[in-house]
Amino acid sequence: MALPDAIAWLDRLQDISGPCFTRDGGAVLATVSPSGINRGESLESRVWKFGLNGSMTQLTRGPNSDRLVKASAVEERIAFTSDRRLRGKMELFMFEGVGDARPLGDIPGTIEDFKWAEDGSFIVVLAADRGLNSGAINGAIRLWWGEDEDPEVTVPGPALRRLFRIDTVTGETAEVGPRDLNVWEFDLAPSGAVAICSVDASERGWHHPKMMRIDFALRSHELVHESDWQLQGLAVSPDGSKVAVLEGWASDRGLVAGEMRVIDIATRKVSILGADKLSNATQLQWRDSESLWFTGWKNLGATYGVIRLDGTIAWQADEEATVGENSYVASMAVSSSGAIAAVRESIGHPQELYYKSSCEADWKQIADVNGEVARGFPNYPELRRITWSGKDGLPLESFVFVPQGLGPGPHPMVVEIHGGPSLSAKYSFNPRGGLAWASAGYIVFISNYRGSVGWGQPFARMNLGDPAGAEFDDIMAGIDRCIALGLADPERLGVTGVSYGGFLSCWAVATTDRFKAAIPLSSICNQLSSHYSCEHDFHEFINGGSLQLPEHRAVAIDRSPLSKIDKPTTPTLLIQGREDRCTPLGQAQEFYAALRAKGATAELVVYPREGHGLIEVGHKHDAWERMFAWFNRYLRQIDG
Repeated sequence: MALPDAIAWLDRLQDISGPCFTRDGGAVLATVSPSGINRGESLESRVWKFGLNGSMTQLTRGPNSDRLVKASAVEERIAFTSDRRLRGKMELFMFEGVGDARPLGDIPGTIEDFKWAEDGSFIVVLAADRGLNSGAINGAIRLWWGEDEDPEVTVPGPALRRLFRIDTVTGETAEVGPRDLNVWEFDLAPSGAVAICSVDASERGWHHPKMMRIDFALRSHELVHESDWQLQGLAVSPDGSKVAVLEGWASDRGLVAGEMRVIDIATRKVSILGADKLSNATQLQWRDSESLWFTGWKNLGATYGVIRLDGTIAWQADEEATVGENSYVASMAVSSSGAIAAVRESIGHPQELYYKSSCEADWKQIADVNGEVARGFPNYPELRRITWSGKDGLPLESFVFVPQGLGPGPHPMVVEIHGGPSLSAKYSFNPRGGLAWASAGYIVFISNYRGSVGWGQPFARMNLGDPAGAEFDDIMAGIDRCIALGLADPERLGVTGVSYGGFLSCWAVATTDRFKAAIPLSSICNQLSSHYSCEHDFHEFINGGSLQLPEHRAVAIDRSPLSKIDKPTTPTLLIQGREDRCTPLGQAQEFYAALRAKGATAELVVYPREGHGLIEVGHKHDAWERMFAWFNRYLRQIDG
């Protein structure tokens, strides 16, 4: 079967990430990346400069990947990371106004973040040692460069994420972080930094964070704050006395959409800001010593504004859009004058870079990176907001894609279940990947369910201890709503999802005969074996507590699709990356073997070199061909 034209257009989408203002505020720097790579190549991301008048200038040309650009606050110097010298190992490079960028510093690991000193004299970088995990939102693959690892050895150390200080003139490099702790993220503070740390450098450690005050000269640390939940997005106040941070339940590193905390570093006193108004914030930045810029998710869209330390909101705007470079973190850049830059996308409008001179100003588009893609969808499907009641009458809302010119229903429908579960379908150009299915003529129900982000922390935690329970009932009730609206044919339903969405897709295969076909991607079928073969502590939270305790282990076993398979009837196509360390290959292999043992129709497709999601263009096209053929065969009775 030939791929729909939509796939070719979606291949042309480029991602804009990490916007930041230049020193004078007259332009915005950002990284622009293609949507995929060719086999054996790096992602050809490049640093661009976007003038506020709409001019666009490419600053770097690789080779390999150029990423994470940040400008000095005091001079016309720009730093960025690149693996141009050794593929897979990001190093620091510096632009100094004229000529080519020069490498700076000697870091043993791969750089994941860096901060300029206020006076521009040094940069502190966060670098991951070889052998650690990239995390689920970055593919969950083993970080490696140089010669292949043969054999691959896993031990509980000594690999860590470490902090290094680099002199911006000489490049002299010194390790300044704690000797015995892993650093997940940091912000500079007087004489050192405040950092989110753990003893365990694996993804399990991230789920159990401690906030530490680090003295660079002594390489010592002291506890500032500890939480039973996850921490993200810390920001030290201008005077260095306080630190703001987000705290909440998150299934994966990078997905915290939580409550705002401000902690006095000396006294450790914790203030909670605006918990009754906003508890799905994803980014904090200090505006001044008494207020913070915030960005976050609200219902199906984004919210941003200014909150004072007394908890009152000075200014707030809500948008039916994704404000931020991806669906994981709502974010924006703010200049010293209060101007705002952000990557934004909405229904029918792919990602672009926007600017507003002040809070009250309108957004002005300053990039045209994906305009050609937008013009490639003249028959962009209708995206309808849909509401329904879940189990116990819980109000829920999400989207249904309805192809243009489809005619009266009911029609075959693809049910797309998002992963996480600390995610949700939001106003965007291609919510949860549903545009491809809609362009192929399918009704697409893009489900949200309890545990999704955007409706506050209590809602986000409603599925803890109850995986595949009431949340699955929510999805089934949403399907019934689509049937009642005359959109979906109950005899021609397909289900698909990635990661936790793959888990719930497997649960559907194991527990119901409502679906005529299923395509779980990067899935989980056996929570107990997944817990011990993956590299995170997600299962301990979603099942209500430590799996060392019999009551929580019993939940994990009972709520595993593998334990529920009896007489499966749903033809199932399993798609998996071989290098995935979040939902390991063994999960798909177990479910495939169990389905075949029960006499069910099943197929397992494993892609080499891929992690938690596909990035090679050839692999993505092959997977789409197989997925379209699978649903066409079983939902439309079309072969070939």
